[in-house]
Amino acid sequence: VYFNSGGAGYTMSRGTVRKYVTEGWNHPLCSPRRTTSMEDVMIAQCLKRAFNIGLTDTRDEQDRERFHPFAPGMHYTWKPPKSGKRDWYEDYNEEWPVKLGKDCCAPDSVSFHYLKKPAMVRHIHSLLYFCNGQ
Repeated sequence: VYFNSGGAGYTMSRGTVRKYVTEGWNHPLCSPRRTTSMEDVMIAQCLKRAFNIGLTDTRDEQDRERFHPFAPGMHYTWKPPKSGKRDWYEDYNEEWPVKLGKDCCAPDSVSFHYLKKPAMVRHIHSLLYFCNGQ
């Protein structure tokens, strides 16, 4: 199942949340007894299998991602593995190939994963809202 990266958070409509909580929580197609750290993948699978609720393409008009499984620097510097090798991130993006370098991320990105230090969050906030681009 394809899904928008959820490690840094994800968004669902109120109706989808209500459907998941009232009907999906214990639905047999939602693996209610499974224990995993990948709750984002499990919720995406549940919504697709049990209710045929799929993902929405959240990329911008230049196909840049808005939900990111890594910190901004990692996305900016990520390179595909050497020939003949693959990794989960490349596999995850098989349908919508990874954009590299300055094209990696939409300017109106919603979330990044692994922003562990408050200083990093403040730095990104300053870059987004206080730099004038000159």
